[in-house]
Amino acid sequence: MITHFTQIIAAYVPSESSKIALRHAIDLSLQHNAKLTILNVNPHKTRDGLVKKDIDEIISDRNAQYGFVEKIGIPYKEILTLEEAINADLIVMGTHGSKEVDPDWIGGNAFKVLSGSSCPVLIFPPNQHDVGFKNIVLPVADASETRQKVPLTVSLAKTYGAKVHIVIVNKQETPEVIHKLKIYADQIKKYCDERDVANTLEEIYNKNISDACVDYANKVNADLISIMSERESPTGYFMGHYAQQLVNTSSAPVLTIHSKDAKLSGEAGY
Repeated sequence: MITHFTQIIAAYVPSESSKIALRHAIDLSLQHNAKLTILNVNPHKTRDGLVKKDIDEIISDRNAQYGFVEKIGIPYKEILTLEEAINADLIVMGTHGSKEVDPDWIGGNAFKVLSGSSCPVLIFPPNQHDVGFKNIVLPVADASETRQKVPLTVSLAKTYGAKVHIVIVNKQETPEVIHKLKIYADQIKKYCDERDVANTLEEIYNKNISDACVDYANKVNADLISIMSERESPTGYFMGHYAQQLVNTSSAPVLTIHSKDAKLSGEAGY
């Protein structure tokens, strides 16, 4: 099972969050020796040559190779179509496009990619400027699938020398649930320790799941939150509204990993 990327898509429109996402996609492609494909949807809505000029300026000092694809259509559908065509194992994008350039990008477009993708999606807000990660929040929820994000998350932490902040989050505080979550958290902590990845452990109960993650991320000055997009708890706290709430309210980038992403799930049980 791999814990790195080979095919990365950077979805790009002329906006601050897209520029930030592209810088990170470039760095990840270099760190993982992955092929980078930059996708611009609806180029007719931008001034002639503007997107390519932006990309060339961003990429000029990194000596990175990339493919460039332009499509006309609905942004999230074109992103998902390209993902399938090249068998991408990571999509990197900003939370928002430019309202003046492409109003179709605004709002739920990033979340539609997150919901429809078959590979992990890394979403950047417009305020994340430094490339790389130093503090990664890894929530632990009440389902065995919660551990499937651990190998990839820890691999990213190892690559960038980041600290992993393991945080138990749950709306209930029953003895049975606490016992199970502490077992999961201890397993994750051991996984980090065995790979010499610095880590901390915190517990938060009786609070909205996405609010707890965002508040804790702010507390530790996190520059990444890593979640499973599907059923991190029996009530699906990271599905639908809760996942969208986390992406929309987090000031840190959010990495979402699907439980069906077996090729990125790492060792069994995590």
